[in-house]
Amino acid sequence: MNIEQAKQIPIEIILKSLGLEIERESGNDIWIKSPFSPTEKNASFHINRKNSYWYCFSNAIGGCNGIDLVVKVKSCTVSEALQYLSTLDSFSFQKQIIGAYETKKNNNGNEVVKIDFVQHIALKQYLTSRGITKVHAIGSVKELHYIINEKKYFAIGFRNNSDGWELRSKYAKICIGKKDITLVENHSSSLKVFEGFFDYLSFLQISDDESQNISDYLILNSAVLIVKNVNILNQYAKIELYLDHDITGDKYTNFIRERFPDAIDCRAIFKDYKDINEWILSI
Repeated sequence: MNIEQAKQIPIEIILKSLGLEIERESGNDIWIKSPFSPTEKNASFHINRKNSYWYCFSNAIGGCNGIDLVVKVKSCTVSEALQYLSTLDSFSFQKQIIGAYETKKNNNGNEVVKIDFVQHIALKQYLTSRGITKVHAIGSVKELHYIINEKKYFAIGFRNNSDGWELRSKYAKICIGKKDITLVENHSSSLKVFEGFFDYLSFLQISDDESQNISDYLILNSAVLIVKNVNILNQYAKIELYLDHDITGDKYTNFIRERFPDAIDCRAIFKDYKDINEWILSI
């Protein structure tokens, strides 16, 4: 993706990929809670759709396109921002896709046509390329076939608590339906927290089969979603954190530990890598 293509991605789509929703809008003006202030109660982040200008009043930060936004939110380079934005090409279709997984077409002719166990060779190869080979890890995801604008696609699907699906393949990184966390409950007093579902699958990959039910698992699907779901952690006596080794991971690890001082930052096990998935690929 080049710079001009990246500038065409709406700012609200980028923020939606981070788990943030529109709070209010009027004409070309949109207000969203700031990605720089995860605990704020009133939306201070303003977007003008007409010129793609955005400004965060609570932090006095602004920019004129999505590249500026990603660079500041993720504290990354322009090249890294373009790499991230390249995964959002299909994300802009999210509002057109049905929220629940059913075979009925919506008014736009888009539909989810099939949900099954992972069988397609391309998806199996994709999982293998990500280091996911154990049966119990692969069994945590599904093969999902869907249609966007009369074109057929398929991907690895991971269901969230709002019946939405996180979709991943060699060519896609999108969400169908409402963005939400995934809580895997095993009636445990211990909770392990992951940023994305491939981190969760990677943990299952390196864990003993016999130990899978000794903990509950919280997969955020976007780190910022911990803010409105932090009360879930109240029910657990032991909390282990496996968020990414980056600015965002540091931010939300600290956010949790400020509220739950006994929560354990377990990132030392993959201290030389960005996340668990990157670590298991190096083993």
